[in-house]
Amino acid sequence: MKDTLEYEILKYLYENRNLKAIEVSDFHTDKDLFKKKLATLSKDKRIKVRVKSNENIIAEITTEGIEKLDTIESDSKNNIKSNLEIENLQLQKESAEYFKTLRQKEDEIRNLTRDNLRLGNWDIRLRWYIAVISFIIGFIIKYFIDN
Repeated sequence: MKDTLEYEILKYLYENRNLKAIEVSDFHTDKDLFKKKLATLSKDKRIKVRVKSNENIIAEITTEGIEKLDTIESDSKNNIKSNLEIENLQLQKESAEYFKTLRQKEDEIRNLTRDNLRLGNWDIRLRWYIAVISFIIGFIIKYFIDN
């Protein structure tokens, strides 16, 4: 709602409220739309408008206009806040999913490491058995050769 002509007019008048009445004739390029919006704001008692001539328009913001401006800005802030909350929840969800997959990968790595050590131990035992059996067979063969 901050991108409306109504908001732009109210914001401009609010920022320059210390000057009281402000020349606003050249505020917008579309004069007809601008005059209609000024008439609407004046009818809603959000601004006071004085027309000195067809090309010379002076406006001043009222308390109702300041309240409307505050409402627009607070709605905008609430909208931004809700969007940020939604984005925060999405990021938390993504983070939870990431940590879930991370734990799964760590478990998988732990299981594979255990299996690798088990296979490594089996390989070492097998080599020792082969060495011992070869040594015993060597003694038996030497015994038969010497006798």
